[in-house]
Amino acid sequence: MRKASVFQPLLFGVLCLAATWGASGQQASSPPRAKGILEVVVSDESGQHAAGATVSVPGYRCTTGLNGTCRFGLLPGRYAVLVNKSGFRGRRVTVGVRPGETATTEVRMHKLAPALPPRK
Repeated sequence: MRKASVFQPLLFGVLCLAATWGASGQQASSPPRAKGILEVVVSDESGQHAAGATVSVPGYRCTTGLNGTCRFGLLPGRYAVLVNKSGFRGRRVTVGVRPGETATTEVRMHKLAPALPPRK
């Protein structure tokens, strides 16, 4: 029968410790957070849908279609929404998005006053 070396148990302990340390260094992946939908409906002073308005949230931009609507799939949180359209005063609103839900916000744009003719 062979005698066990003094180093074998020591080597085994070091390998087990290294395997445990390596496994604990890995973080368990958290499940992906569910997104919510932000729907922005843009209209003019009379309530008519405003096609061609630019709607921006951090990292995303959309131009409204004939129905005056833009939709964004976003992680839960609060977002600053900027709405601009030529000839109208820009608007900024803050909207909250919850996971798995649709948050709809209506933004009414106001026309800018016509520019005065230049003086002669």
